[in-house]
Order: sequence, then C-alpha cells, then structure tokens
Amino acid sequence: MNEPMTPSVEQNVTLGDPYDPQPEKKFTQTFTFKVLFIAILSLLLLIPSLMISSLGEERKQTATTAENEIASKWGLPQNVTGPVIVIPYYEGEVQKTHYILPKTLNINADIKSQTLYRNIYEAVVYNSGIDIDGTFNIHDLLPSVNRDKILLNEAYVELGISDLRGISKKVQLQLGDKNVDVNDGGSDNNIQLGKSDQPGSEYYNEVNMVESARATHVGKDACVAMTKVDLSEMAQSTSVSFKLHIDLKGSETLNFAPVGEVTKIHVKGDCSTPSFNGNFLPTERNVTDDGFEATWEVISINRPYPQAFSDGQAKEITASQVQVGLRIPVNRFQKTERAIKYALLVIVLTFIAALFSEFKLRRHINVFQYLLIGLALVLFYSLLLSMSEHMAFALAYLIATLMTVGLVTTYLFGVLKVKKQAFIIGAMLLLMYGYIFVLLSLESYALLAGSIGLFIILAVIMHYSLKIRTEDLQ
Repeated sequence: MNEPMTPSVEQNVTLGDPYDPQPEKKFTQTFTFKVLFIAILSLLLLIPSLMISSLGEERKQTATTAENEIASKWGLPQNVTGPVIVIPYYEGEVQKTHYILPKTLNINADIKSQTLYRNIYEAVVYNSGIDIDGTFNIHDLLPSVNRDKILLNEAYVELGISDLRGISKKVQLQLGDKNVDVNDGGSDNNIQLGKSDQPGSEYYNEVNMVESARATHVGKDACVAMTKVDLSEMAQSTSVSFKLHIDLKGSETLNFAPVGEVTKIHVKGDCSTPSFNGNFLPTERNVTDDGFEATWEVISINRPYPQAFSDGQAKEITASQVQVGLRIPVNRFQKTERAIKYALLVIVLTFIAALFSEFKLRRHINVFQYLLIGLALVLFYSLLLSMSEHMAFALAYLIATLMTVGLVTTYLFGVLKVKKQAFIIGAMLLLMYGYIFVLLSLESYALLAGSIGLFIILAVIMHYSLKIRTEDLQ
C-alpha cells in the first residue's frame, strides 16, 4: 500500500535570510537595535579620540620644552629699549634717579633667521644687526632741583636687552663727541625694559606657558647693558647725538620699544612668513617669498609715559612695544587637534554607510565588526599625530588616510563579500578625509565651508535612504 509521505524534520527547516521578516527574528538583528548600537558606539569611541587629543597636548608641551631649551642656549625672545640716560641726583638727603628718553630715535634692523633642531623638534632663531641713532635733549629734561644736586659726572646710559647673552659682539656707544664701550650688565626695577607683558602677544603667551624656563631673564627687573659717561659738558645742550650698533641673537620674536619723542623703526629680514604684533602695527609693510620689510612711526603722544621721569614713578616701557615674530607658521599639533574634532563625524558617516549596505545587501555585520571598524577610524589620528612629527603634515595626512581607508575597505569587503559596495564606502571615506583636509587648510572660511559640507552630506544620506525599501529594514 502506498502511504502518503510525511515531511521530514529537515524539510520543515527553512534556511532563510536572517533579514526575512520572521516572528522569531532576534532583536539584535533589527534596524532599531543597530541604530541604537551605532549611536552608543560612536559616543564611546570619543573616549580613545580624546585620549589621542590629550597625547597631542603632551607632545606639544614636549616640543615647547625643546624649543625653550634651544632658545636658552642661543638667545631668548629679545626686547630692545633705548638708549636711556640715567642721572642720579639728591632731593634733600635722599638720592634718587632721573631717566631721560631720546628726543629722536631711529632703529634699523636686519634679521637673518635659521632653524635649529633638538631631536625631532625645531625652533626658529635669528641673528640680527641693529643700528640705532638719534638725539637727546638733556638740558630741558633735567630734574627740577638745584644744579649742584645733580650728579652729572656719575650719569650713565642704559640699553635695555632682555637677554644679555644674545649680544655677540662688543657694543660701542657714540654719545656726542665721546666713544664709550657698553660693558656692564645689570638690572633696573624702575624701568621694566626687558619684560614683554602685552596680553595677546606671542611672547606673553610663551611666558605664561613655560614661565619657569624663562624666569632668569624675564621678570620685573630689566636686563640692561650700561656704561658710565660724564654729562657735565653735554648738560647745556638741547641736542646731543648718539649712535650704536648691536649684533644680537634671539629666538621667535624681536621687540622694540619706541621710547623716542619721535621714533622710526625699520626692520627687514629673510623670513617669508613674519607676524607683526605688539601695540603698533607697521605703517608700511612688504612681504614676499624672499623676505619682508616693515616700517613703524610712533610719536610720544601714542604711548603712556613721558620723556623724562624719576624713580618712584616706574614706567612699563614695553607697554608700547612693536614686535616682529619669526615663528613657524604651520603648527602640526594644532592641525591634528582640529582634525580630531571631526572624529565623530567620520565615525558616524562610516557606520551609516555600513548600516545601509548591511540591510540593502542583506549581509550581517555583527557588533564586534562595527567596533573594529570604529577603532580603525580612531587609529587614524594616532597615525597622523606620530607621523607629522617626522614629516610634513600634508604628507603625514595622506599616508594616514591611505592606510586607514585601505584597512577599512579591505575589511568591509571581507565582511560584505561585495567588492563594489566596499569600494563605494572606501571612496566615500576618502572624500571625507579630503574634505576635512581642505577645512584644516582654511582659516577665515572654515566654518562656512564646514556648514555647507555638512548640509550636502545630510542631503546625500537622505537621498540614499529613499532607495532602501521598508521591507529591507524589517
């Protein structure tokens, strides 16, 4: 007898797609779970991103320390002030000091910069030749006491140099018909000639960052070069000429205080990327690939101190300084830090692309595989930080991008088993890194370009999401 065949157990088992709508489907395979998981994982991956950012700050501090070690042996940022005539006198039984600033002051400086290295770190230093000339009106600016109380034969001339070790040759001062050598070094707490404390200036920021490294040469007492000169014969003159030349070494910045009643400062150098800071900007400037020239003209009414004063009326001379900066314009640590701020954007967009591919192609990407992809994206910033210390930032960025995109693309091909989709995600990631590099290169228009770029990215995601059918997400 022929009996009807009973279906076997094997025939009742359906080996269907895990994304087919089945009542027994796991929650971990649903679109809702994947979206929640991606959101949480993206936020968790910010933790290693912040750790890399912290590592970047440590490397930046190490670089700053190396720069200051180089500067401490070559010459610190220099402030040049003066010359200033200093005359002791008696007021009653008390001896005081009177300061006379120049009537006219002309400064011409020629700066030759060079880069010194300590291990993998570098610092910009310079040699400068500075010619200073002008006139003093001694007669009209003497202290208002009896002439016999003024010790003209004990007067001296001070030249403010913030780091006296930077003077590479003997300085000779021609004052009137006298030629004297400027030999003695000391300090003066009545005129703070050697301190640059303008908030916002590069030197100010450096002092506050590594104060201990510069405490010896930057403080309330000025570092001055001085020489004694008898002014008994010159005291009757309203115009005493002076002239001197200084060969001065320093690093990062060169500052001048316009202490003349009329001051003209002309600076030229071979640096193609100078910065002009301080309290006055140049009245004329010309910057080319071969170097720069800049000119300042400052009169006494522009600054907050008179042409003559006595101690007890201490003046912050450098409150009116001009500054030429010679620092390296591109800071790899700042660019890396800015790049890390886009980490969440790159991670989320890559995860969204992988998620769309997963449901569109009905290929399962498990939780661990998403984690590995995210870690590869975070590792990009560690690669960028480490390689940028040994090569140009653009080259380091290119190599880190190719390594990361290659790794993620290859891995997605192994997971999805579809070469075309893996290469599409890789191309998207490559475009994303290229877009971020453009943003890092922009200054004034970075926010505008970033906002427009985000709008376009969102529009593309919205458009692509329309191609995914509802049944694909179930």
